Amino acid sequence: MASISERVKKDGSRTYMVRWRDPETRRNHGISMATEVEANLLKRLLDTNGQSFEIAQTALIENDKKKPTFTAVIQEHLILLTRPSVGTIHTYQTMLDLHIAGVIGHIPLDKLDYRHLTQWVKTMQSKGCSAKTIRNNHGLIFAAMKTAVRLQYRPDNPCIGVELPSDDKAEDEAQFLSHAEFAMIMNAMGERYKAFTNFLVTTGTRFGEATAVSVGDLDLQSDPATVRINKAWKRVADSQYEIGSTKTRAGNRTVSLDQQLVDILAPLVAGRPRTALLFAAPSGGRIVHKLFWHHYWVPAVASAQAHGLKKNSRIHDLRHTHASWLIQEGVSLFTISRRLGHSSTRTTEQVYGHLMPEALKDAATATGRSSKSWNASLGTS
Repeated sequence: MASISERVKKDGSRTYMVRWRDPETRRNHGISMATEVEANLLKRLLDTNGQSFEIAQTALIENDKKKPTFTAVIQEHLILLTRPSVGTIHTYQTMLDLHIAGVIGHIPLDKLDYRHLTQWVKTMQSKGCSAKTIRNNHGLIFAAMKTAVRLQYRPDNPCIGVELPSDDKAEDEAQFLSHAEFAMIMNAMGERYKAFTNFLVTTGTRFGEATAVSVGDLDLQSDPATVRINKAWKRVADSQYEIGSTKTRAGNRTVSLDQQLVDILAPLVAGRPRTALLFAAPSGGRIVHKLFWHHYWVPAVASAQAHGLKKNSRIHDLRHTHASWLIQEGVSLFTISRRLGHSSTRTTEQVYGHLMPEALKDAATATGRSSKSWNASLGTS
């Protein structure tokens, strides 16, 4: 009968040597297999076929043909998804085509292991992909492998334990404008989009949310006045867009409006149907991010820089700026988190916690009081 011996390499990885005696030549042979599953399969085929490696090898090849490739499994995973929008599926398909299929997609599902995934991470890094891109793609891989386990294609998920590059850059990338710096950009902003730009910085809404707000979402008569954020533009097939749900469930929220913004918005809603977009492009349709950025935002920032602005701010930095202004006014982290539509205060703290020195100081003081009480109790016990 064939036998299997395990060998531990210097790097800690393991290989499995399958040994058998050829029935015709009576000579001993051995072959190294990468996984225990492969070794056991070869041993079983050898024992079943009188130790004939030729027969066993043919059976192995035929067996591999029956195993789905990793690309096929991800495709099946995408088909089985029920909640994501068409745009999200399109994004996943792009990730598969661009970053996964050409690197590890050809590997039979049962052969995919930790080494393949680690090498995939290194390949992504060598291509210059950011940590966020790598983590997003790995998230798709991980989810597809969970589906594979659920469908009993294999017993384990090899993604578990794979080390990914750190993605702690959110705080460094975020830029915060002072009131004076924002005023410099507003002074140079095209007249058509001044109200829209003011809305972004005053509400902290995402671009896709703000451009999807309809007249009926506003309640300018309540105290305080509010806007209901419950939808956003989503990319669908063929790079088209349609209005769908917000980024997360927490994204559905009501945002209060200050009186200055109410005065700006009042003329925009007067006499207009409730279903009309509050902010629209000259054609009356959706404000396209790329066009707004190129024709209005970039020129406004450049003009502000010519007058002393030192930052190269992005449109999304208006959302960060909104949060920083609230922090300066002493608004709680919980309130800011709900206003921004974050799914948890942890997200808010990761990006804006460093702007709250008083809160950090209070936390340190509270911890100190707890430590004193704890130490005191130890001394009296």
